Amino acid sequence: MSRLHSYFALNCKRLGLLWLIWCAAATLAVAQKPLEVLLVGTSHYNGESDASYRPIINKLKAYQPDLVIGEYLAPADARLLPATQGEARPYQRSLRYLQRRELQTPPLDDKAAAAVRRQLRKNPLLHQQRIDLARYYAYNHDRANAEYQLYLLEETYKERLSAADQAYYRQAFGPADSLRKVLKMVRPLTEYHRIFFPLLQELGQGQLYSMDCQRHGQAFSQASGQAYGQFLTLQAAFKADSTTEQAATFRRMTAAKTAFFAYLDAAATSEEAYRIMNAPAFGKLNDDLNFYGDEALYGAPGFPTAAVQAMKTQWELRNQGMCDNIVRRAREQGARRVVVAVGSAHTMIMHRMLAAMPNVRVSTYHDLP
Repeated sequence: MSRLHSYFALNCKRLGLLWLIWCAAATLAVAQKPLEVLLVGTSHYNGESDASYRPIINKLKAYQPDLVIGEYLAPADARLLPATQGEARPYQRSLRYLQRRELQTPPLDDKAAAAVRRQLRKNPLLHQQRIDLARYYAYNHDRANAEYQLYLLEETYKERLSAADQAYYRQAFGPADSLRKVLKMVRPLTEYHRIFFPLLQELGQGQLYSMDCQRHGQAFSQASGQAYGQFLTLQAAFKADSTTEQAATFRRMTAAKTAFFAYLDAAATSEEAYRIMNAPAFGKLNDDLNFYGDEALYGAPGFPTAAVQAMKTQWELRNQGMCDNIVRRAREQGARRVVVAVGSAHTMIMHRMLAAMPNVRVSTYHDLP
């Protein structure tokens, strides 16, 4: 019997080794397959009618992405934010808000949440289960998917909620005004509410993936504050005397804002505006606006050169982190084609960084037919 046991033990070890080799080979094969990334540089304010964004949604649907990825923090990254960092405050506020609600039962655990997702795929009209899922995401630092589920409850299924469903919804999340003004997880004018949540629903995808990177947020905020303080000093000097060399620098700095909005305001429709926001020329205008005139003004009298350079260093680190997250999320899910929603200021720098990554093909909304 001992020989038989030894025989089986040896074969089990061999099978285990073969399994590990197969898994490693499969992972490598996925990593070596070309990944298509479509960057959609967005405005964070989208105040036109829903119909004006329909052409954008239709173009993105025709692209047929396997995943949609947004400019949110992944839950694990959100939990690591220092409590004093500005980006941590929405999560702190949300937890305090939810803990004060009338519904005091514990949120779903991971296993129960997975079961609810399966139930909703079969029957999307299980409203109380959807409320539970939104609550689970909110408690677990997943703002992207909490907002997506709340979008569905507010926009798609609101008229179908029974009186009991509505009561349960209020117990869990409070009144509609609080969802918008206090919890701030229902944001009707964002690009997600207007474009990407409808896109997800029409694609039949139950989840929005996240790729933001805020590991460098504190250093960026410090540099940004220094640059802005020096800008205000220059502005005050300009008002006192508009004939100095510093005043000439200030005029060049403010010209960047004028050029930015003149370019954007040329769009006649929301779809055209999105095409403009994803063009290479707009990337340069964004850099000029966000960095007070950017490199062309380095060394100019009164220009906050060192502070702007420090800002750009942290900005590049953040964008590289975002690109790394995009590729990692896509590879983890075995995706071949992804749509990425990101503020338009990121589009061109991320395009350059993604294009330099192996087995990644990148384009922007501007490149779509």
